[in-house]
Amino acid sequence: MHALHRTGRLVAGAALAALALAACGQVATPAARVTHSASTSTVTFAGYPGEAPTFLFPLYSSTYWDVGFVPWFTSIMWRPLYLWGQNGRAAFSPQHSLAAAPVFSTNAAGDTVATITLKTWSWADGSPLTTRDVEFWMNLVRAEKANWAPYVPGKFPDNVKSVAYPSARTFVVTFNRTYNRLWLLGNELTQITPIPQHAWDKESRSGPIGNYDLTPSGARKVYTYLIGQAKQPAGFATNPLWQVVSGAWEISSYSPSTGYVAFRPNPHYSGTDKPRYRRFIEVPFTSDAAEFNALEAGQLDYGYVPLNDLSTIPALKRKGYKIEYWAQDTMGGLLLNYSPKNPGLPIVRQLYIRQALTHLVDMGAIQRVFEHGTGSYSAGPIPNPGGTNPEVTPYARHDPYPFSVRAARSLLAAHGWKVVPNGTTTCARPGVSASACGAGVRKGMPLQLTFVTNESTALNSGVTQLLKSDFGLAGVQLLIKSVPASEIQSQTSDCAWPIKTCSWQMLYFMEFWPLGWPGFLGGFSGPFGCHANMWWCNAETQNLINAVHDSPSPSALAAFENYIAKEQPMIFLPMPVYRVSAVRSNLQGTAPQDPYLDLYPQDWYYTK
Repeated sequence: MHALHRTGRLVAGAALAALALAACGQVATPAARVTHSASTSTVTFAGYPGEAPTFLFPLYSSTYWDVGFVPWFTSIMWRPLYLWGQNGRAAFSPQHSLAAAPVFSTNAAGDTVATITLKTWSWADGSPLTTRDVEFWMNLVRAEKANWAPYVPGKFPDNVKSVAYPSARTFVVTFNRTYNRLWLLGNELTQITPIPQHAWDKESRSGPIGNYDLTPSGARKVYTYLIGQAKQPAGFATNPLWQVVSGAWEISSYSPSTGYVAFRPNPHYSGTDKPRYRRFIEVPFTSDAAEFNALEAGQLDYGYVPLNDLSTIPALKRKGYKIEYWAQDTMGGLLLNYSPKNPGLPIVRQLYIRQALTHLVDMGAIQRVFEHGTGSYSAGPIPNPGGTNPEVTPYARHDPYPFSVRAARSLLAAHGWKVVPNGTTTCARPGVSASACGAGVRKGMPLQLTFVTNESTALNSGVTQLLKSDFGLAGVQLLIKSVPASEIQSQTSDCAWPIKTCSWQMLYFMEFWPLGWPGFLGGFSGPFGCHANMWWCNAETQNLINAVHDSPSPSALAAFENYIAKEQPMIFLPMPVYRVSAVRSNLQGTAPQDPYLDLYPQDWYYTK
């Protein structure tokens, strides 16, 4: 999903990547070998294992909308209008944004108006970045919104009444009614990414630059041309289109077969944080094990320690690495299936059952044993990376239903279940009274849940087995259905399509940018709200979500968060750190790491 930049030859970086790629069973384009990768002119960084960038245009279609490489590829080259992640916290980042914070007002019709002033900025070819580049992006999005991955009907750009461009540096967005201003900054205006109209506004490779985007038909033709070019990885480092970037780095080499990518500084980068070394290289690996072998061999300047290998940290420190824990802005846990096709729907719809299940989750053991004390926890939908997110309420900051087998058994027994510890608990008193099993639960129905998970990691496998054991203490039978990671998404998609049944009740779920990337502020929707037939949907939830969007009061987000934490429509689990990073001791500026997983390698530098 990210873009690449200007052509060029690798010098020092080529040899470094060759060794690292050889270590993971891949072949780098250059064949030279070196014995050590530390260089004050190059930084080698471990990329996502098994996930190479295959798309390059910062106007993402759903097919290529893969958060696995957006922040490490496209955003490095084309800066979004606004970025979040301030000194490692989940907060707005003015220093990394292309514009000053918007000035909000309300017009006579009651519409929210955002006046935005761009910073003085240039493209890599020296041309100024202006509001015409914003307009170009807006026109393409409007013309092709159905093919734009973040599009939600009724939201951006549907809720934009008009956009005016009074000067080269100022534009004015008028929304169609009153909105929460912080939500607009965090979830709507962040989606704008200026792109170079003077270089990209064309309908074919050999055609002239024009103003085709000013008509819907012309915008569609431009989009079609650009999207076609973006699907050709072989041209990422050679196509002149991708040489015109706004970020600190431009691509100098790319291997479509391996995913090896090298960047060099953009000579016209306008930010004050100019790169202080000559090459930034993202080294691909086929697995965590391959990456860790390269790290132990000293072939990476910035890698990571898999959770299974944390015992090696003292040895890595002796080899000249420092350790930095990378907290991520993500939420997840046990996603419950509210699809009408789910035969277990009467069970998961009962609040007391969700509360009992939460009482059976030993959050402390998960953090201590499987996340090695590195994880962050929130009982609600707002992530709490590093325990520092000010948007997390006191109620959601702590587990409202702490681990207690006794409490779980009491809840079930009080609602008509015959509790059989380490056996199968069944409904003994059907009905809808306060002391009965609840609507749709039949007499003799077992408290049995099919649990879809991917056990490819020790973390997932360990948590799954702990849950199975602890649930069993109250007679809740967990039927494990392990599937490859690639099928997890299809399990949820199947429940939204017109098939006869989807038989699972619970799914191990983790989501980055959980409330609608590239939205950064909570309250977008995620697995809550009436936008898909398997998500948690009721009038109260939808009203609270709408208030987060529309209410000028900052308390709207807290109300939504506390309600979800109380209702537990999914069972939230502690989220592990994204990575335990191992960084060369003399490579500075890497901490704190960004909770949204964005990279700012221009801020890194070596000391002697």
